[in-house]
Amino acid sequence: MKPAIPAINIDVAIVGGGIAGLWLLARLREQGYGAVLIESDRLGSGQTICAQGIIHGGAKYSLHGQLSASAQAIAGMPALWRRCLSGAGEIDLREAQLLAEHQYLWATCAPTSRLTAFFASKLMRSRMEKVADDLPVALQHPEFRGATYRLDEPIVGVSSVLTAFANRYRDALLFSSEPIRPAADGHLTLHHPDRPPLTLAPACIVFTAGSGNVGLSWAEQQLRPLHMVMARGANLPGPLYAHCLGVSDTPRLTITSHSDAKGRLNWYLGGGLAETGVRRDRDEQIQVARQELTALLPWVDWSAVQFATFTVQRAEARQPGGVRPASFSLRREGRTIVAWPTKLALAPLLVEQLETELRTLAVQPQPLADYELAHWPRPEIAVSPWDREDLAWS
Repeated sequence: MKPAIPAINIDVAIVGGGIAGLWLLARLREQGYGAVLIESDRLGSGQTICAQGIIHGGAKYSLHGQLSASAQAIAGMPALWRRCLSGAGEIDLREAQLLAEHQYLWATCAPTSRLTAFFASKLMRSRMEKVADDLPVALQHPEFRGATYRLDEPIVGVSSVLTAFANRYRDALLFSSEPIRPAADGHLTLHHPDRPPLTLAPACIVFTAGSGNVGLSWAEQQLRPLHMVMARGANLPGPLYAHCLGVSDTPRLTITSHSDAKGRLNWYLGGGLAETGVRRDRDEQIQVARQELTALLPWVDWSAVQFATFTVQRAEARQPGGVRPASFSLRREGRTIVAWPTKLALAPLLVEQLETELRTLAVQPQPLADYELAHWPRPEIAVSPWDREDLAWS
């Protein structure tokens, strides 16, 4: 009988390979911590890979004419992400793809009185400008009517961001074929069908697994689903990155554009369409998407465009009445922390708070001998929605 392999001591074990877990791993490794990240699926699977890649700067959260807590919390994120994308920030993301420097906000009619404060506010004046001539190709048509604003909110290719993290911190990424839960002594055991179990003894555990955090009873969370839509076809009028305003506080439609593995242009549709779409089945959601696009861009022949849909669960810390949290959230019990970024753009702010928590736990950086984990399998990167083979296109 082989003797048991002793547990490997590490500073921080991060469970969950979405944007929050990867950003935390990068920050800790750059500061000399012996940190590892464990993923039981693919990096980014779940919420992260389904994000539209928008680095929000507050506009989306102030459409009711007031500067909300969400808008103020997220205001500095476009500048922070841009620094990282240029290699001058806290994380080197030069490998990641910047899809667009800005996105647009367009209203199909003149802004209503409730939006006057929004357009005139100090925060929004510094982050948006009205444009009339330099419009996206999709809006360059004689029939187009409405006000258009350019927002200081870049859009990134989410898969390329995941790849940038994976390439830089590969030695700290570990795959487990079974979900991870702490034992009574705080140890974590990783499983793989081709390897003996691997046991880690972390000084602290941080769960950033989104809906996978559900196994921790003391960290109550809520799930708010979205029914996303994708469109592809030769008739799409070029790339578009924009929010279309409706009558509610949520954009009527949010559109981003992405190339699939075959080089085809895909429009990715969220916003109010995705939120209300959870009450509709696939065929109904596609029908409503066609109707919305026809109403907003009637000069496009939508009959030749293909559509597909899928649902994604947004996992967040439980809120009274199930409302969307204003910002990121975290909960702590002993030496275990559970965190939810809420939005892709908010991951850096969440990680700042997590680092503060680690300091209160007196976790001191102890570099990890990577050779101890060198032969353990690494997780792959999740497939982007428009490249999934299990989706039926209309």
